[in-house]
Amino acid sequence: MKRSQVLIILFLFLVMLLFNVNKYISSSVVVYLFVNGISILTAFAIMFGNKKIESKIAWAILVLFVPIVGVLFYIILGIEYNRFKKFDPKIDVDKVISRVLQEDVEDTRKFEEKLGDWKKLVHYIENVGDFPLHLNTQSKILTNGPEKFECLKEELKKAKQFIHLEYFILKEGDLLNEITDILMAKAKEGVKVKVLYDDFGCVDLSHHYLQQLHQAGIKIACFNKIDFRLFRPSINYRNHRKIVVIDNKIAFTGGINIGDEYIHKDTYYGFWRDTHIMVKGNAARELNAIFIKDWYHTTSELLLDPEYTEYHPVKNKHSAYQILSDGPDTKIELIKDCFFKMIMLAKKRIWLATPYLIPNSELIMALRVAAMSGIDVRILVPGKHDKGKKMVYRATEAYFSELLDAGVKIYTYSDLFMHSKVLIIDDEVASIGTVNFDYRSFGLHFEDTIILYEDPSIQKLIKDFENDLLVSKCIVLEEWKKRNKVQKMVESLMRIFSPLL
Repeated sequence: MKRSQVLIILFLFLVMLLFNVNKYISSSVVVYLFVNGISILTAFAIMFGNKKIESKIAWAILVLFVPIVGVLFYIILGIEYNRFKKFDPKIDVDKVISRVLQEDVEDTRKFEEKLGDWKKLVHYIENVGDFPLHLNTQSKILTNGPEKFECLKEELKKAKQFIHLEYFILKEGDLLNEITDILMAKAKEGVKVKVLYDDFGCVDLSHHYLQQLHQAGIKIACFNKIDFRLFRPSINYRNHRKIVVIDNKIAFTGGINIGDEYIHKDTYYGFWRDTHIMVKGNAARELNAIFIKDWYHTTSELLLDPEYTEYHPVKNKHSAYQILSDGPDTKIELIKDCFFKMIMLAKKRIWLATPYLIPNSELIMALRVAAMSGIDVRILVPGKHDKGKKMVYRATEAYFSELLDAGVKIYTYSDLFMHSKVLIIDDEVASIGTVNFDYRSFGLHFEDTIILYEDPSIQKLIKDFENDLLVSKCIVLEEWKKRNKVQKMVESLMRIFSPLL
């Protein structure tokens, strides 16, 4: 039985349990007091826990108004088990890996002096996350899936030593078959190929496909494997990264997983708008460092041979990069704080493309203050909801009124889905990676992003954003206020429960 089917059965069981409990509650005062007592105690535990206030309110309402089922969902999905040191054993190993991957920073310090106020962002990322600034890298923006995969397949075929792939979603179909054929051919040539996938994101990946990789000599590993028999709450911690590293010379990351929908072959989506980035030089090794840590914490195999740790710089001292990773294993939500800092340092423009706009109160305030200060704040979201995520789209719409009132310009991308994760600040700094602008990406997912400083790729991101606006619809505040009362009510409910989505 597929895990997706198990999820449906689990949900139906919980619904049935709710109705049965309600039947007994109506006929028994003791059961009534017991059930509501459990809900009240759980709500108190939530309110005195270490969650953000928005999450506390949402979970407390759920467990109080939907007894038993709300409590069960909280136990499975809501308890932040990293408080119980779920991830602590990885800390020392991460420090060892970071020490091995240290480099000379003399040239980067000279570059920092040209950055003005952006030095504050560089230093924050270095001090809090231990992610240094890097030169000697070149990048290329890959607009949409066909361009990304044409480039990826070409580079995979050139691999000489190793190929590391890490994806949230690997979906069987024509595209995955093409990529797999290349990987198996390279493995046959003696190239060391490793594939790391997320168990939740690859819920429909067949055993036959995994066996095919194994028999071809490809090492495969499943990140944070889910065991439904034990109701492991780590189902909530998903590896949302999309990383490919080839020989430490070239690497890819961004919004694009591997599946036919990303090359416009899905009948529901049709055209799928997305953005990826390819880097050559020092940044490639930094993305490999993320893979090395994730591979170790999944398999206990430490990849610190010279072939995995050497730099292959390309000459470039005119632009710089910082590669960040983040996840529920850290106490500070580094990428969220980094985005907040970027917004606060903006002087001219803040352009954001995100498929899910569910920010916390601090980010909303930062965007509002920026817009009311005269900065050009524009947000691009999909014009069509993601398959099976209509409620998440309604949650995105729940934030429109507050932002529009402050002067933020919001655009919906044609009548199509848009999956890019890009933040552009002025003409000087940009972020591109795997991070959605929502609670889940900032607090529960393992993510990565690249911060570009004074890089030519920023102009390509700006041009792509401008082209996207040409086929997008601008939401007008006066028109938005005229939406019907039912939609307003749904948005209000989604706003309350958005931290849980």
